[in-house]
Amino acid sequence: MRSGTLGVVGCLCAAALAAGPVAVAAAAPAGEDRVDEMLGRYNLHPAFEKLGRGASNALGGWLEIPLNIQQRYTEQDTGGSLFTGVVYGVVKGVVRTGVGVYEAVTFFLPYPENYAPILPTLPYFRKAGRREPLLLE
Repeated sequence: MRSGTLGVVGCLCAAALAAGPVAVAAAAPAGEDRVDEMLGRYNLHPAFEKLGRGASNALGGWLEIPLNIQQRYTEQDTGGSLFTGVVYGVVKGVVRTGVGVYEAVTFFLPYPENYAPILPTLPYFRKAGRREPLLLE
């Protein structure tokens, strides 16, 4: 008797798992899944963009150091330009990391106006155009 009940329950669970995706696919409009529908209904796309931007800034703030070294590098004053690039990079990296933590923690609040970015995107993460190498050879 007990093994028969387990078999029936197992068959019901298998049928429910098999029918679940079909029911969800039938409920969602063509070309849109359930997640897109929910994000669109409550206008959560900008909030999650802010969360992603904050996470990338918090974790990638240190990338300001090699970027500023590259921007300030000159062959005439190698030591001075290296030192200046490191100092600028550390300061900008701390600022970018702080802004990233702020954006990640407050991603659900529409501040600044309409979830606008506080800092510009780092050149490493820009999608337009080709990426340039970090250091010139």
